[in-house]
This record gives sequence, structure tokens and C-alpha cells, in this order.
Amino acid sequence: MKINISCIGIHFLFCYLLLFSLFTSETIFAGENPKKKTYNWEVHLSMGTMYDNNILKYSDKYIERFLNLEDEGRFHINRYDDIVLPYSISVSYTNKFIGDLKTIFSAAFNSNAYSYNGIKNWSQYNFQWRQYVSKSTSFLFSYSYIPEFYIRHFRDDDWVDRYGYTPETFQPYEFSKDNFNAWFQHYLFGKTTRMRLYFSYMRYFHNEHYTEYDSDDYLYGFRVYQRLTKNLIVNAGYKYITSNAKGIDVLNDITEDDIATRSDANNEEHIYIIGASFKFPKIFDLKNDISVTGQYRRRFYTTNNFLELDPIHAGRHDKNIRIYSKYNLDIFNYLSLSAFFNWIYRDTETSAEVNNVYLSNEKDYSQYQIGIKVNYKFQF
Repeated sequence: MKINISCIGIHFLFCYLLLFSLFTSETIFAGENPKKKTYNWEVHLSMGTMYDNNILKYSDKYIERFLNLEDEGRFHINRYDDIVLPYSISVSYTNKFIGDLKTIFSAAFNSNAYSYNGIKNWSQYNFQWRQYVSKSTSFLFSYSYIPEFYIRHFRDDDWVDRYGYTPETFQPYEFSKDNFNAWFQHYLFGKTTRMRLYFSYMRYFHNEHYTEYDSDDYLYGFRVYQRLTKNLIVNAGYKYITSNAKGIDVLNDITEDDIATRSDANNEEHIYIIGASFKFPKIFDLKNDISVTGQYRRRFYTTNNFLELDPIHAGRHDKNIRIYSKYNLDIFNYLSLSAFFNWIYRDTETSAEVNNVYLSNEKDYSQYQIGIKVNYKFQF
């Protein structure tokens, strides 16, 4: 089995830099905690190891085909699961430019390197500005960019018309993404309640074989956090997303007006969120806590295309359940360990009953991720 050596090397280099920063920190070696100071700069380093049992979100049908070496040209992976090496670095600067109110600027880079399937490697850049307008109220603007994200290979139907059902007709489905975000946050009732309002504008740009899926997406939402006890906080929220796929097929000169000759991936999604976090009693004087978040998502595709023209989207609606859990242990003031487990499940149905089995075989999947992370920060 071929291992992605380059990503292993990057991970070990990152590990070395983190440990070097850790053991050269005077805070760790100080005999007693130094007097608390205020710092303008803060750097966060994080690295981890994660096992993902279904990196391409394949249904059972395609996992079986992969194992049986079927569909020549479809699978460009060495295995359908993988050991993922996530790492990130962020730098923030805090100052008070407006009276006694904090202003925070930050930049971050994070990446996920796959041990056996380098085709899935991806990274993200993020820039943020957070401004307090009072002690209990703040807002944030951010921009993030993903240069390239690989989904999987699909058969390009337009190429089938030219070359028949040959391996060459399987083409990579990839996109880049711009994400413009904003939120507004306010504390209520003596800071026992926190409310946050969200807005995002997302732009997806696909590679030349799938430009009909380029889209402009909008997200609106809110989330409320309520402290019930000193150690327990619960939260609930709702998000609504609209996705407007442009439907322009560049390779075949199909415009967005040619409704009958293109896939129509327009959809609406409702996301219901509930979660909780709890601080456990200290273990050997070390702080530790756990957090769990659950999401229930309903996505409805809104195309008016006939089933025969667009079997992937006509009448389709998805049910998606996601559970994210994390346990965190603070080793020092600037060093923590995290263990996490994520579970994702999608069930796809359609109002056209004759198409139910086909869609389920294509789009149903389950996935879990389990891993650990080392998180370190230093200030200056």
C-alpha cells in the first residue's frame, strides 16, 4: 500500500516546531506562575491524527465496487478509508483602538494531509476581524478560501456521448470556494445567555467538467447558548441555506436558460442544532471538559426538471444527521490535548418512488471520524 510520504514529513516537521516552541517557553519551566500580563500577539498551533472510515462518502454500492475492482476509471484512491493528519496555525493581534474596547485581527492556515490518498489533501486560508462595541456585544467579519477540494470521480455524461462508456469518461469533480462570513453576538441576563446571529455568502467554482454546479449560496441563522450551572452550558440553533446553481456548462456551450439540457442542483437546506458542554472536576489539578453537538439537516432540491432528464435531483430530498463530540484536557496553561469522535449519516429519498432505489444506491452513506489533537498557544 503506497503511503503519502510528503504529508508524513510535513506532519513531523510541524510536530518538531510545536515541541520546540513548547520546551523553549519560559512559562513551562517557571517554578511558579508568573504575574499575569496582557499580550497583543497570540499564536495557536494544532496538529493531530484522525481515522476516517469513508473519505469520499461512498454508498455501500460503490464501496463494494471499489473492493471488487469494478468501474475502471472511477476510483483514483488507494483505499476508501485513511489516516488523516490535520494541522493548523493561526496568528492573532489584539488591541484597543476604540476606548476600552477590544479589536482582534487574525489569520489562519489549516490543512488535512491523507496518508494513503494524496488526491484528497486540501487546505484553507482564513482572515478575521472581530470588534467589540461594548463589554457584552461584538461582531465578526471573516473571509476563507479553499483553493481545491476533491470530491470524487464521476462519469461525465457529455463525454459518454463522444467516447462511449470508457474509463476516460470518468472525470474529477473538484471545486474551489470563497466564503464571506459575519456574525453578531450579544450577552444577556448577566452573561448567562449568549445569542449569536449568522450570515454567510459562499461561492463555489467547479472544474471545467462540472461548471453547471457553480453556485452562489447564502446562509442565515442563529444560535443561543444558556448557562444552566457553573459547569454546564446548553445551546440550540437553526440555519437556513439556499443554493443557486448556475447551470452553465462551459465545455458544451450550455447556458442557464437551457433548463431541459442541464442538471439543476438548486436546493434549500434547513439545519437544526442542539448541543451541550460540561466541565468535569479537575483531574490531578488539570482542567477537562466535554462538548457534544448534534445536527439534523433537511435538504430539498427545487428543480422542475422531469425525472428522465435529471434523475439525481428531480424530487430529491436528503436527511442528514451529524454528531460531533470532543473531550479536552488542559495540560498546562498553553498546552491541551483533545480527543474527538464525529459521526455523519445521509439518507436520500425522492418523491418519485420509482427512483428511490437508484438514489439510495448513489447517495446514501455513513461515515465516522475518530482522532486526537495537540493544541499549543503562546503569547508575546
